[in-house]
Amino acid sequence: MPPSGGLAASPGNADAGAATATPRSEQESGLSVVAASQQAGAGAVVAGFGLIAVGAVGGWLIWRSGASAAKIQPEDTTGVFLTLLVFAAAVERILEPFSRWLPGRAAEAALSRTVTDVNSRVDGPTEADREAVAVATAKVARAKANRTIVAWGLASGLATVASSAGGFYVLHAVAGADWNGVAVWVDAVVTGVMVGSGTKPLHDLITRAQNGTPSP
Repeated sequence: MPPSGGLAASPGNADAGAATATPRSEQESGLSVVAASQQAGAGAVVAGFGLIAVGAVGGWLIWRSGASAAKIQPEDTTGVFLTLLVFAAAVERILEPFSRWLPGRAAEAALSRTVTDVNSRVDGPTEADREAVAVATAKVARAKANRTIVAWGLASGLATVASSAGGFYVLHAVAGADWNGVAVWVDAVVTGVMVGSGTKPLHDLITRAQNGTPSP
């Protein structure tokens, strides 16, 4: 239990730095706004798109070499989306063990240490303590935004290569085997980006398609 007037926080949580100082609601609201306003840095954005570009080159090389498998052609659109969903789930599981090396771990550890140090003070947190926790919380929020972008780029790049090697191209699968609107390797990039976006967006898309409701 933190001492009276301490900081009620769960180490490792992006919102863990919310201070209990008076008035508590104003402190928590302010920290929440700071955390929510954090966006990914330019470096993370460049890294994310760079990983997609690497995947695109890999997909193109596989297509150019003729090593691609025959095109997978599901029987209907629902089959296409279900294949995408399984594809995305597989990519998520493959990358899960590597998430520890993505950005954010150091910032979360620093926030945990800061909160622990502040809560150990018998005389309660000072204004400097609250500011330190707010800064650490904002850094965690920024690190999580960076991690999301880098993870998306990594998943998309990997899925692009897998799409080209495995012969599953979402646009060709939907339009039909004889459709040649875009090059196959370009379709692999489109497929990779869709898969890299994760299972939840795909699940929502399938649900809308099944219910006959348009996307927002």
